[in-house]
Amino acid sequence: MFKKFSNQFSARDIAVIGLMIAMKVVLTRFLAIETQFVRVGFTFIPTILLAIMYGPGIGFSTGATADLLGFFLFPKGFPYYPGFTLSAAIAPVIYALILYKKPLTVTRLFVASLLVTVFVNVGLNSLWLYILYDQAFWAILPVRLAQNALSLPITVAIMYGITGNSSIKRVLSDYPIKWRA
Repeated sequence: MFKKFSNQFSARDIAVIGLMIAMKVVLTRFLAIETQFVRVGFTFIPTILLAIMYGPGIGFSTGATADLLGFFLFPKGFPYYPGFTLSAAIAPVIYALILYKKPLTVTRLFVASLLVTVFVNVGLNSLWLYILYDQAFWAILPVRLAQNALSLPITVAIMYGITGNSSIKRVLSDYPIKWRA
């Protein structure tokens, strides 16, 4: 079970973290629509759940681990760039700083998703693409902005639905999650 003030993890915690990493790899590598500049998928679900359940430290390490495992186990022809691993590690930290041990309101979900969208998805990832492919930053930015503007409300709606589900609340009752009423 989860221990509030301990750095020890139970076998259950390790299994849950491992399963979430596996989900992130599968959702990113096999169930996402991807082009050279845009990726649309559902990787945000295990990312946000891990951030809510375990906080920023585990979020950072699982984000980086899932990115590295996904790339090296299932390469897709794109070159490896450590900036994307950094982005994958920073996003769960942002989610955790806003959502971990705090009430899961639609406002908090929106703010967390907006910060990740602006800072990580549009900002950092566009910068990495510019560095990696030497494409004009301002040329790829409109496409990335449009894709992220469309996906932001979808992300918030899906996570609001997941965090309001009574079955999920029951399964995750041992974690320090402040469910909404």
